[in-house]
Amino acid sequence: MQTPSSAVTSGFVVLVLAVAGLFVAATWWAGRRLGESLSERAGWTALSAGIIAGVLGVSGVLAARGALSNMDSLPPAVFGVILPATVLTLVLAKSRFGERLVRGLSLESLVGFQVFRVAVEVALWALHREGVVPVEMTFEKLNFDILTGLTAPVMAWLIHRGRAPRALVWTWNTAGLVLLLTIVAIAVLASPPFARVFEATPRNTVITTAPFVWLPVVLVQAALFGHLLVFRWLRRHPA
Repeated sequence: MQTPSSAVTSGFVVLVLAVAGLFVAATWWAGRRLGESLSERAGWTALSAGIIAGVLGVSGVLAARGALSNMDSLPPAVFGVILPATVLTLVLAKSRFGERLVRGLSLESLVGFQVFRVAVEVALWALHREGVVPVEMTFEKLNFDILTGLTAPVMAWLIHRGRAPRALVWTWNTAGLVLLLTIVAIAVLASPPFARVFEATPRNTVITTAPFVWLPVVLVQAALFGHLLVFRWLRRHPA
């Protein structure tokens, strides 16, 4: 595997920190809209900051130390951080934490949040251009996840203007989730254990390194979390 350039690596880190910052800021803003006391808002915000710091720290340190580099086993070692992160995402979306965000944030903000996926896809494309990930993981080939990011601000505007039927929002959110799961499946198949069943060069091993382990552990989870909250918002606010 080629080593990503410092420019791409730095840009990726900035993207991850920006998404993490939005997560923490959304926690604070939800409390403000709900009319919570300053201490209550601070408590929830500290919790969200602690969660994201823990995920970033643990996965980043393990990747930097090479503890996730074994891709020959099934499942690969990196799944040791991806699976717990996914479980955490599902739990948070279903918990009181997720309920608070659904009550405190507007539907258009939850939908518009997904615009960050445009930057994710640009980062994957840049990694491909440097010979780090296969073309199958980019919008040049099999990855159409960028469509979710491109349409997110349009959908948010339509919702804000009252021009988005609930069926359209359900369809958009479902399609976005399907696109997310599709690129996750492609990334898994492009890893070394599946070389015999899915042809892709170079193999996807960058997610075992720091800071790119944050791609599945933070960015994918952020997209998943956003979709789950939209579904929860729609169920909480029946037409």
